[in-house]
Formats: sequence, C-alpha cells, structure tokens
Amino acid sequence: HGPLEVFSREAIEVWHSGREQCLTYFTRLCSGDCFWGEDMFIDQCLDKVLKVQRDDEWQLLVEDHCDPPAGWQSCEDTSKVAFHPFKSNEGFRKCLAGSGVQSHVQLA
Repeated sequence: HGPLEVFSREAIEVWHSGREQCLTYFTRLCSGDCFWGEDMFIDQCLDKVLKVQRDDEWQLLVEDHCDPPAGWQSCEDTSKVAFHPFKSNEGFRKCLAGSGVQSHVQLA
C-alpha cells in the first residue's frame, strides 16, 4: 500500500533487473502511459510481471481511509509503525508529539 512499503533486498534486485520488462508490458497494456503513481507501478510490476510474492501486514499502518479506530490521529498506539495521512504541519506535529518521538524536524 502506498503510505508504507517495505521491500526485501531480493525484491529490489528482481525489480532492478526486470524494470524494463515492466515498462514494455505496461506501455503495451495501457497503449502508452498508464498514468499511475510510482506505488501502483511498482506494485503491479512486481506482482503481474515479475511474480514477486507480496506479504501484506495490515496491522502496521493506520490510515484514515481504511476504517481507523477512534482517536487514531493522536498517534499514541505503539503497536503501529505509521499513521497516514497528515496533510498539515499542525496535524503532523500533534501526531509526532503523541508518538513520543523526539524530533528536530523543521517544518515550514
């Protein structure tokens, strides 16, 4: 899923050696550009063309479009590794503070 993707070294090596094959395949399939983001392209490339196994771990991510629990924006659930999306600096700062992470990130 776009907000959080983890690839094994082997998956990246397969993708690197087969990416041109994916470009050719999808250019033909879509009669040109498929107009996908990079997350959809690499997902479809690895799955449909290069046949790399994907293991989904849905419990790692909380996303507002996927029936999140109440209060998820506080980012206090330590069983999660990512919370998505935060479209404003204020929302991101509140999440960061709620997570207990110390950060020196400068936001505009």
